[in-house]
Amino acid sequence: MKTRSLPMAIVAALLAGCTYYSLVQAGKTDIAGVYTVDTSIRWNKVTDRHTELWTVDGLGLQQIRFVNGLSDGDKLFAQEKKGEMPTYKSDMSFLEVQEFIETSAIVTGVTEIKTTGFRPEKFGSLDGFRAEFSYTAEDGLLRDGFVVGTKKDKKLYLIIYDGARLHYYPKHKVDAEGIVHSIQIKK
Repeated sequence: MKTRSLPMAIVAALLAGCTYYSLVQAGKTDIAGVYTVDTSIRWNKVTDRHTELWTVDGLGLQQIRFVNGLSDGDKLFAQEKKGEMPTYKSDMSFLEVQEFIETSAIVTGVTEIKTTGFRPEKFGSLDGFRAEFSYTAEDGLLRDGFVVGTKKDKKLYLIIYDGARLHYYPKHKVDAEGIVHSIQIKK
């Protein structure tokens, strides 16, 4: 009897620490009650505070991060490894928001981050910005990505797509671009 209860206790302990994913079906999806996006493929989703993370192959391989409504004093990421995480301020310009994103990434352990192509871009019907980036993850993996963002009612909304440079970033880049181009702001 004891030999059976030990494996069950181990399984229960492992499950207690698990992150629970839900399936995002292809089609229109509501994001934070503020806007909708259309996706042509299924994604797995996990939610953490003000962020939704979507992935097809695993978060370490590629992900779309929907940052939903950062307010004054909020941090972009929870984990801090190399200093204090900067906080969002609603009076930041879009260029300052880009610097806030880069600094936040560096504090999490990202190195060799390079941002290119910063420019204005619509986020649905709202004025926003876009930039491409590349970096080296803490595990040494080279990653590429892009970010689009806007502000609505002084809150910051971002869509960040990134993945391993080899195979996984290009594998779903067209799908991620389709999501960005489908943004519809709710009234």
